[in-house]
Amino acid sequence: MPKANLYTIDERLHAGYAQATFAWDRGAVVAGVRFERQRQEIAGFLQAAGKPPVPTRVERARSDWFPNLNLRFDLGEHAVLRGSVQRSTARPSFGEIRTGASISDIATPGTISGGNPLLRPELTWGLDGAFEYDTPGGGLASVSAFARFVDDVLYTGRVVNETDLHDEPGVDRTGYIISSTFNGDRGRLYGVEFAYLQQWRFLPAPWDGFGFQGNLALLGGSFDAPGREGAPFPGTSDVVVNASLFCEKGPVSARVACQWRSDWPDTPGGFGVQGEAGDEFRQAYGNLDVTLRDALSRQVILFADFANLTHATYVVFEDEPAFPVEVERIGRRYLMGVRFDV
Repeated sequence: MPKANLYTIDERLHAGYAQATFAWDRGAVVAGVRFERQRQEIAGFLQAAGKPPVPTRVERARSDWFPNLNLRFDLGEHAVLRGSVQRSTARPSFGEIRTGASISDIATPGTISGGNPLLRPELTWGLDGAFEYDTPGGGLASVSAFARFVDDVLYTGRVVNETDLHDEPGVDRTGYIISSTFNGDRGRLYGVEFAYLQQWRFLPAPWDGFGFQGNLALLGGSFDAPGREGAPFPGTSDVVVNASLFCEKGPVSARVACQWRSDWPDTPGGFGVQGEAGDEFRQAYGNLDVTLRDALSRQVILFADFANLTHATYVVFEDEPAFPVEVERIGRRYLMGVRFDV
């Protein structure tokens, strides 16, 4: 079936910001508000099998206010307490809001695949809090927590079409199955993170350039959508771990870093469409990377990057790991060379 992928987007954004600061001996409060006015014109084509492309255009405008409040309080010479409340937004990508779509009128029910120019941006209220402690030798230990309350959550899936956006004269495509990006209802994201950074300057030379950096994040979240409540929040692992050993000594810089994350939802399903699959997850995996730098001079730097030394396999499965739908191995990657700065 031919596809019409040509589309244009004319977007104009006007914004203004105001801020006030109140400070005292042991802390400060910063408050502000941002105003945004957005206007979009999105044009493209609908392409149905055996029919000429049909041009379509959508025009939209919206205004939003984004207040924020930030607090810093010094608990002593080495300890700081931070907190913030803010309103923010995440707009859909240009590809997600394109009007272009491919349509099949032959299937029963008919199908539509393409962009969704009716998407609204995600709007989020965020709460953040953190306790930070400066350790001897220029290190830092911290515990932080956050919560996000999201309206109009963006997700990719399949739903029953209930709009006239893809209709043509004499052709009503209400009830077709449309595959695209959609807005859910409300979502919740929350988590806590433990982080530690320390350079071991107490070690004798030449080992005093070595150090450690790591963090552990425990996360959770879900969102509601028409036809389903409590869907897993896309892209959110329950556990994320990062750890690295590094050396920063004169012209030499070296780092061995590992990352690991638990299973996370990729594409939610189960929205009441006939034949709809369940949730798709990406299986837990870990990476090991090594980077090396040696500055021979200010202009000449030797470098070597070794990525994915664990030869990780990326697996997508449906509901249970016993039902994989995609297996991908991108292999180890090695990059070495000389960089010249002029």
